[in-house]
Amino acid sequence: MSSTSYVLCGAWQSADAREGPLAAGMKPPRFLTPWSILGAIVWLVLIAQFVWAADHRNLEEGIPTAIEDAYTIAFRSFEQQTRLTYEDDGERGDIFRLEPELKWGVIKNGQLELRAPFFIGGGDREGSGDLELEGLYTINVETVTLPATALRVGFAFPSGEDSEGVDTTVKGILTKGVQHARFHVNAGVTHVGAADSQEREFRYKIALGADHPLDFGLFPLAIGLDNLVIADVFVEQSALEGQDPLWMGELGIRHQLNPWSVLAIGAGAGFSRVAPDYSLTIAYQYAFPVF
Repeated sequence: MSSTSYVLCGAWQSADAREGPLAAGMKPPRFLTPWSILGAIVWLVLIAQFVWAADHRNLEEGIPTAIEDAYTIAFRSFEQQTRLTYEDDGERGDIFRLEPELKWGVIKNGQLELRAPFFIGGGDREGSGDLELEGLYTINVETVTLPATALRVGFAFPSGEDSEGVDTTVKGILTKGVQHARFHVNAGVTHVGAADSQEREFRYKIALGADHPLDFGLFPLAIGLDNLVIADVFVEQSALEGQDPLWMGELGIRHQLNPWSVLAIGAGAGFSRVAPDYSLTIAYQYAFPVF
């Protein structure tokens, strides 16, 4: 309890214990004025701004690596994010992926996401312009023994280039902290709504990752707490039957620009024949509260 709250409580308790003076017309304490009450309301609003601020420790897939954690954005808040990824696919051609997204904390521990990725370049552009709607729900927060657990369900509608059928994705997410570090497991499966004879109808993706503040004793504390380092490795089943899985490793950093925005930069390298040779990502997030 703050000193102000203690004084307030003590003043009212003293008044209750001395009903005689109040009954005789004793005035309320001077700090209980309309201006002081208004000031308290403004203070609470400012605190709420920080409660609903962007959090550089709240990991989202692609911002800037494939790993995500088991937590949602704040209830009733909105968050806008945009990421740009460049992939060097070698002989298959280079490609830029621009992905704007809007998130809404529709319920406590639950959020909805709406995005539309756009692909530019000589690589595979199938699905460019598809409208994607997803939901994430935190089933339980982390305890001393159990990790935080979340479930993601998403749908990709065929509104883009060379798209047919509705693709459905279900993913489970685990997050567990160990001292200042956190470890994450993501495992999901996608059902392709209109797979042809050469395509897989079901495709899996599994990612393992960790994050840690940039405070390894090399930087001042303020710099370390405002920057988060993320590393992961993931395997994704190829779209075509008979192809090897796609393996990639990634490293990224998320920087808290201010209480409402985060800048993320990442890079990845492919470990298998069907994976891109390398990838580069830059992303920006902005969170704003809705009362």
